[in-house]
Amino acid sequence: MTNRDDEFPLPPRTATNPFGAIVEDRVWSAMKISTIVDYYHTLHKTGHFYPYDPYFDCFVMFHPGLGHPASSHEWAETVPLLLETKAPIIVTGYTQHDMERDIAWVNKTCHGEFDMLMEPGENIFRSLRWDLNDLAPQDISCGNWGVWAFRGKRYEATRKEE
Repeated sequence: MTNRDDEFPLPPRTATNPFGAIVEDRVWSAMKISTIVDYYHTLHKTGHFYPYDPYFDCFVMFHPGLGHPASSHEWAETVPLLLETKAPIIVTGYTQHDMERDIAWVNKTCHGEFDMLMEPGENIFRSLRWDLNDLAPQDISCGNWGVWAFRGKRYEATRKEE
């Protein structure tokens, strides 16, 4: 969402809209999609969206670059807070390599603190358009090529029989 305000002016932050959210559309009465131009960890710490319901809430990360060397540092504070909610986190990737790099980063950064909900694989709902990198023509990607999902580890309590 960097520099979005250059192409589409953001609403002011007010008491009724403290994060300057843009309500994109109301899909149906129980669901709306909003865009908030801020880091998730900033929003999480305010408690504005608390409590999270792992049965009805989810997070979607469209090719976030979790494992990309240029952007992984930006996720270091956010991902543990996402895991804390126990809500599903659905992630897409441009290519298999991009997706595998993100998964490796999550494994390294959050080892043992997450459950895999959906094994990584090609997304049948991906974009059908292939994009070429003008600076490196062998670099071919596709929006939302792959998809996988995970969530914060849920520790189930068990009773000990006497």
